[in-house]
Amino acid sequence: MVSLEELVETYKQKFSDSKQEEQYKNEVIEPEIIKIFNEQFSKIFKNIIEIINQKLNQNVINYKSEGKNRFSIEGKFHRIIFQKGKTEIINNLVCVNIIPLCTWKGVTKHLGPISFVKDPENNRIEWDLPVGSVEVYVKTLLGKIAEDEDLCM
Repeated sequence: MVSLEELVETYKQKFSDSKQEEQYKNEVIEPEIIKIFNEQFSKIFKNIIEIINQKLNQNVINYKSEGKNRFSIEGKFHRIIFQKGKTEIINNLVCVNIIPLCTWKGVTKHLGPISFVKDPENNRIEWDLPVGSVEVYVKTLLGKIAEDEDLCM
């Protein structure tokens, strides 16, 4: 039979380990993930949208940052919000989902999932996208919005 002291020690150790893992995640991993979300995902949307608007000499699509974990793009009838989801550490790999929600004429629907995995050992990032890269994804998505017959300029 397990003694009460052994049980208390087991819980102390679990609590201590959990607290250290959470601190590492909050102080080291999360800032890196936010940087990836903002610089390798959100910034690409912003840059391409700025180029499109400059070449057309008007704001056809608006980009709006909504904090460090979220941004939106918006046309006359479309609004797509991209929200960084929960960060998970699985087998020493950092896994992050990005949740895209599209509102079109008042109807909200989920777009296909986006995720990336970062290997902290070699700093390699792998995107799980339906197309090859984030840039291709952005151009494809903006192309689908532009082809929509309800897009008014």
